[in-house]
Amino acid sequence: MGTILTSYGDAGYQHEGYPAQILDDGSVTSAHGDDTGARMVGQVIAACSCGWTGTTRYPTTAPIDVDAEELALQEWEHEHARPVLQRDQLAKWDRLRTVLGRLGRWQHDRLLDRSGPDRSAAERQELLDRILRVLTSATELAQELRDTRDGDDDRRR
Repeated sequence: MGTILTSYGDAGYQHEGYPAQILDDGSVTSAHGDDTGARMVGQVIAACSCGWTGTTRYPTTAPIDVDAEELALQEWEHEHARPVLQRDQLAKWDRLRTVLGRLGRWQHDRLLDRSGPDRSAAERQELLDRILRVLTSATELAQELRDTRDGDDDRRR
């Protein structure tokens, strides 16, 4: 089981960090077992469930070295997880601004449209459907952003 940053809502689960053991062939593993134990070279590296791996190899003094593993998790958190998740969160805020801006422009255009009452029922329905789609999209984004919070005390193993 790895570590996730819970303050980023569901997106945090897409980047589960863990200290990976380096094996004698250069591959990495999170499994400690009979088939991997003898092949461990005494180093861990930061790794993420998305496939990212860190660059620093942390020497271990035992098969499970809490200090080396914590250093690897700190690298994962500060060099990978937080930057990626923060960019994702900023992109969602930008999308929400875009969606709400589009809705505002449509509403503005509708108010300025003098032929509004002369529109057919199908045209009015299409306009309402477009507004509903935009509001639904904005609501989903707002809920995602509401479920996230800033904080440094958000690691969960």
